Formats: sequence, structure tokens, C-alpha cells
Amino acid sequence: MGRLRTYPMSTMKPIAFCAASLLSLSASAQFSNPLAIPPALDLDTFDLVVDEHVHEFYPGLLTPTYGASAEYLGPTLLIHKNDTARIRVHNDLAQITNMHWHGLHVPAEFDGGPPREIAPGDVWDVKYQVKNPAGTYWYHPHPHEFTAEQANMGIAGFIIVQDDEEAALDLPRTYGVDDFPIVVQDRRFLANGSFVFGPFGDSVLVNGTPRPYLECPAQVVRLRLLNGSNARIYPLGFEDDRPFAVIASDGGLLNAPVTMDRIPLSNGERAEILLDLTGMEGDSLLLMSFGSELPATVPGSSYILWESSALSGIDFPVLRIRVTTPTASPVTAVPATLGTAQPYDESLATNTRMKILSGTGMVGMGMFYINGQMFDLNVINDTIALGAMEVWTIENISNMAHPFHIHGGSFFVLDRNGAAPPAWERGAKDVVLVDAGESVRVIMRFDDYTTDGWPFMYHCHNLLHEDNMMMAQYIVVDPNTGSTEKHVRTGATVFPVPSDRSIAFEADFDIVAIEVSDPTGLAVRRTKGNGATKGSLDIGMLPAGPYILNLIGATGSVRVKFVRE
Repeated sequence: MGRLRTYPMSTMKPIAFCAASLLSLSASAQFSNPLAIPPALDLDTFDLVVDEHVHEFYPGLLTPTYGASAEYLGPTLLIHKNDTARIRVHNDLAQITNMHWHGLHVPAEFDGGPPREIAPGDVWDVKYQVKNPAGTYWYHPHPHEFTAEQANMGIAGFIIVQDDEEAALDLPRTYGVDDFPIVVQDRRFLANGSFVFGPFGDSVLVNGTPRPYLECPAQVVRLRLLNGSNARIYPLGFEDDRPFAVIASDGGLLNAPVTMDRIPLSNGERAEILLDLTGMEGDSLLLMSFGSELPATVPGSSYILWESSALSGIDFPVLRIRVTTPTASPVTAVPATLGTAQPYDESLATNTRMKILSGTGMVGMGMFYINGQMFDLNVINDTIALGAMEVWTIENISNMAHPFHIHGGSFFVLDRNGAAPPAWERGAKDVVLVDAGESVRVIMRFDDYTTDGWPFMYHCHNLLHEDNMMMAQYIVVDPNTGSTEKHVRTGATVFPVPSDRSIAFEADFDIVAIEVSDPTGLAVRRTKGNGATKGSLDIGMLPAGPYILNLIGATGSVRVKFVRE
């Protein structure tokens, strides 16, 4: 198998590792802390208590944090395919929260998107059958407009699904011995220890550990990699460019290992890699992020007009691996074959949809849109028939890359700009990075569950873009039941957004009246509709800023946000 690179190589920049002036750059100080390994729980019922804490990341410096049954981050949940997972989420915060089981195919009622709110002091009981294959998934909060803040404070954790197919393979799977969870995050600290909330940090935390080292036996080991950062993209590899085998992506095992020396992970993406350390006892190596290789359109690059960070555009170390004595029964080879999942046949697709990512802004701010719209809890953007297989084209005409995430299951990448995806991207996924100017087609089957009044989300997984309304909702309905979904609202679109002169609009009902209001709800313009489903509106006389277009029909109305430039 040949090596694969996703980004073109560029001249290496000097290695740096910064943490708000707290870290010494001496080699002895860089990796002085043993990597924290979250406890792995295999229980009939999991209790996750979300609460405020204080954590000492650096000696003598206390940082206010949130955690899920922990001071920072949470335990790893071990669940088994075809079993029933039971989880109780306790909200001991002073604000609403919820929990999303990222990547898991669960009923929409238990998906934990923005419509689900757990009030302070309440408990949410979650119960679902585990349908996903063996793989690395994760949980994190997803409350409307609080996701980035609560995740930044530390609420997240791994979920490992186990099944018989994976268990039959000769793979490392002894948790914390030869099988390790590795979540990479960047954080920024104030002098008093508090986190700075923003898109980028200048301190690297791995499993919440700064300057970490991990002791690994001299054999084949498994690293379950997760990008848990707010916005930074990581091209991960080793300092000496040694090859490793990618064996799984977001949604489980690949069919065969893929040899690489870089694995790019966008926000929310996971990859499992096998690293052969045979014969290296007493040696060490560095896991790196090669930020100098990122294109200027990708968050984490050196693009000068975006938010600054000491880590942007440079190559920096993430984790020191110290090689120790092999275990008694080591894995010493990478299997030639792995899973059996097959991508869906495009010829069987029953529908196609276009999702256009637009707007201009920065990594942590700006106005970005999906199909010209901002998120509205009261609007369902797509209605999908139960059992449908759909091809979505995700086209990015904005000024930067966006990691696109779909709730409700896994998809397969069909192509990028018409070309087949790289081998490591051909497994089941739930996040795909779409760079500026790219068009990516994915195929997904919407089976098993109707949404029964609880929508699924799709959105940018840059958490600040997500909270700033770069998100939409879909429902799955059974066309044979004729049931009415209680959360369904009539759909409408407005384009272009933003606009400086006029906007066009279209609804799936006859429009009898049109109202424009400012963000406070004050109506600034009213006009009659002509009974058609589409039309246009001159907005040239409106001051620049955000507005709400209310399209009114005979039996209801729908509100759509737009921006006057």
C-alpha cells in the first residue's frame, strides 16, 4: 500500500509549543505529564452528571471547568452493538444543557440536538438500541447557542462501540494498555487560569493533559484519534514521517488498512490508527500537527487576516510516546483485511439535494449560511421519506473550509470535485471537511426511525459557526402513515444572503402577506402577497443588518432570516 498525503508538503517551519507563556520550551519540560486516560465504564445504566468544577492543568493555577462526571471531559462509555444503551444525564449547571451522541444512529427523540433542553436540576433519561458497528464515537453538549461555550469548558467524552466482527480480528483492544483514546484540543488561558473562549487556543491539551507523554509497549498499538477543538484542523503525523495504518474512520472499520504518514482531522472527526512500535523499547517519538501544510483556507493555517494564535501555520508537537516493554500477548502485525461495510450504490438513490455553504467571515465570527439560510428552531428545512437513500451535494462557495456534520447516522463520500475520495475517506463517516471552492457528494440512507416530532440537525462543526446559526434541520416521515409531525413548520428559502438590493423568496404554500421585522421583532415593512409561492422584495431602503422575513399563508406562516449588506 502506498503512502497518501491529503495536503501538499511545504517547507517545514520551526517547531513551537506555547501555552499562554506557561510552558518552558526546553525539551525536558515539554512532555513532563503522564497522559490522563479517562476511565472506561461498561454499565447497564450510565449516569453523566454535568456540573461546574475547578481543575489544575498547570501547577498552582486553578481553572474553572465543566465536566461530565469529571472535572474536565468525562468517562469513556463502552456499549455493545444490538444491546440497549441506557444513560441518565443530570444537569447540575446553572444554565440549560443537553447531550448529543455524535455519530450514533439513535431515534431523534434521544439525539440531543438543540430542541432538546435539560433545565438546571433536571435529569434526561436516554434509551436506545445500539445499531452502529464497532467504532469510536463521542458525546458532547448541543444546546442552542451554548454548544461552543460548554464544550470549551470541558464537556465531552468518548463512546466505544464493540461488536463481534471487530472482536474476531487480531487488533489491540486492551483499553489503556495497547488501545488508547486520544482527544486533541487547543485552549487559551488567562493569567488567573480561566479559559479564554474563542476559536483558537495556544496551549495543546490531550485528554485534558498539557505537555503529555504516553507509555506504549513495543508492539502494535491502537490510537483512537478525535479532534475535539472548537475550530482548529489538525494534520496529524509523526516527527520522522513514519508510516502508520489507518483502520477506521468516523463510522467504524475500513475494509482494509490504509498506510499513511498524515491523517487530517477536522472538528468532530475521528480516525483509528495502528502504530507498529516493535523493537523500539527504550525509544520515543513525537506525534505532531503539521499546521504549516494547511492551505490558507483551512482554520489553523497561517492566514494573516484570521484570528491569531501562536500555533497557527506552524508544526507543533502534540504527544510524546515513550516505548516500553511489550505485553505478554502482543499484537505484532497489522491485519490485511478489516471490516465488511459496503458504500451504498448510487444507482439506488431515491433523491438528491444541494447544500450550498456560503458567506464570508472569520474562523470565530462572521455570517455563514446553508442554502442562504440561518438556523431557526421553528423551521424544518428538509422532509425525508423513511427508507430513502439520498445523495447530497455539499458545495462550499464561502471563503473558508467547513466541517459538515449530519446527525442521524453515517454517510459515505462519493467524490470530491468529481474525483474519488482518498482511501482513508471511503469508510462510513458523519463529518466531512469541505474546503472553499470544493464540491463533495455524500450518500446516506435514512432508515429505521421516523423523527416523531424531533428533528435531526446538519451543520458546520466549527462550534462557533454552529452557534452562529450555520445549521439546519430535517425530519424523517413515513409516507404510508399520514401522521403529522408536531415540530414540522412549513419550509421556505431566501436568496441571495446577504444582499444589498433585493431578495428572492420561495415557500411551499401560497403567500398572502409579507412582513419584514428587525431582530427585536419590530415590523419595518409589510406588503400583500399575490397568492403565489415565490416572489422578490426590494430591500435597498433598509439599513444594513440582520432581518426576519415572515411569509404568511392562509393557514400559517414561516420566518426566515436574511441580511441586508
